Formats: sequence, structure tokens, C-alpha cells
Amino acid sequence: MLSGQVTIGTATPVAIGTASASNSRLHVHNNDNTKTVYLGGAAVTSTTGMALFKDDSIEIDLAPGQQLYGVSSGTDHVVSWLQQVL
Repeated sequence: MLSGQVTIGTATPVAIGTASASNSRLHVHNNDNTKTVYLGGAAVTSTTGMALFKDDSIEIDLAPGQQLYGVSSGTDHVVSWLQQVL
């Protein structure tokens, strides 16, 4: 099992978790109590991504080689993640 935190900004999408050679389950938590993080592929934006609101969490199953990215509604936005290989 892997875990970590990433700091996300408003412009360049940031990878959340790691690309795995196996199926994996990624748990993502929005640590901020005011900002929204937008989740999606490598080109995600605040208009195309799925919103994860303040203090909320989500679990996403990823196929081998898939990677989740995020951008934020603000700067210096910390997101925690926990990834389990299935």
C-alpha cells in the first residue's frame, strides 16, 4: 500500500498517486476546508474535471497504467491519497 500528499495549484494538472502495473484502488481526500479539487485525466481543468469539495473523499478504481490528475480552485491546495494494489 502506498500513500502520500500532493500540493495542487490552479494551472498545471498534478498526478495523484502512482501509475501501477496492476489494477489499483485510489482513495483521495481533499484536505482543504474551503477549496475544491477537480479530478480527471492529464488535461483536466476546473471546467472539465469532477469536483471533490472541501473535506470530501472518493475512491476510484484504476486499470493498469492509468493515472489520476487534479487541479484546484486555489493555490497551495494539499490533497492526500492512499493507493492499494488489487
